Amino acid sequence: RRGLPLIDTKRTAGEVVGSARILADQMADAGALWLAFSTLGHVRLAATAAPHRDLGLAMADQAWVARSLGDLDSADELYDGVSSAGESYAIPELQARAMLGKGVTARVRGNYPKARAYLRDGLALAEDAGLSELAAAGHQGLLIAAGTAGDLNTALIHGWAAHELFVAEPNRQADVLLNLAQASLDAGHAQAARSGFLASLSRSDSARFRLACLGGVVVASAAVGDRTMLAKMASVAEEWLAATAYPYESAGVLKSLYHAFTIVGDAERAEGYRVRARALARKNGFFEIVLATEPAKAPAVAPPSAAKARLSSESMRVIHSLEALETEPVSELLALTP
Repeated sequence: RRGLPLIDTKRTAGEVVGSARILADQMADAGALWLAFSTLGHVRLAATAAPHRDLGLAMADQAWVARSLGDLDSADELYDGVSSAGESYAIPELQARAMLGKGVTARVRGNYPKARAYLRDGLALAEDAGLSELAAAGHQGLLIAAGTAGDLNTALIHGWAAHELFVAEPNRQADVLLNLAQASLDAGHAQAARSGFLASLSRSDSARFRLACLGGVVVASAAVGDRTMLAKMASVAEEWLAATAYPYESAGVLKSLYHAFTIVGDAERAEGYRVRARALARKNGFFEIVLATEPAKAPAVAPPSAAKARLSSESMRVIHSLEALETEPVSELLALTP
């Protein structure tokens, strides 16, 4: 409101754009993605006197919202605009954001080689410009892209680099640890994975995120053969599910419980969770979870006796670092509420 009367001046227009970005972020976090997209588009048109960096950041935010809405073509077009602005006005931050954003879009499309090329370019730009937060995002992007493609060595190395760069941001670090723990689980190192999931759970204050962590903990506990921990976490999951309003995350936890109890051989409980996960996923159109809970589908994680993936010495150092992470005592974690 303060800025609107003077929106034609550079400083005040920049303040309006900054305020709109904060507001749009809150809208997106609340699930109002179309409103966030519209807000960012309108402020870019209204506050054209704002600094080029501010307008570029608003465009990058709008690209992220477009990707979240599933409109990948619009996301790529917006990221191209961000890249062009960064090049035209010599703003490396915008160029790095554009490359990282296009990398994530390529990964969502399933083009992993292209995704990794964009992410590497974005990471290099961020590092050359001394932009540590963007460098951390680049490492995290490469963690996810490499993990999705099955390159666990690359995933673990980039994941730990992101973890170290996010040391002052517990919520961002929690997000990285969740991905790192999943990569460790995929590599057959369930003990390290469980430590990572627990550490992630203890660092985040997001109810939605904690549900995802909990799903990882139950599967990792099953994979190491810890039935006691699995039973405790299943009980916590039931309490959280009864109090939560997040259907996607709830379906994901139910799917994880199905996998976990399948791993330990409790067919009756596994079937109960499978049916619940599938019903919730079908109701809300979560087709990935519907497919993962087909009756003939095997669990995504092998039992404790499965062979471990061959990892490099550098990757094994990451595994050992995960195993050594300090996590809150289990009793305190059990007391957490979503």
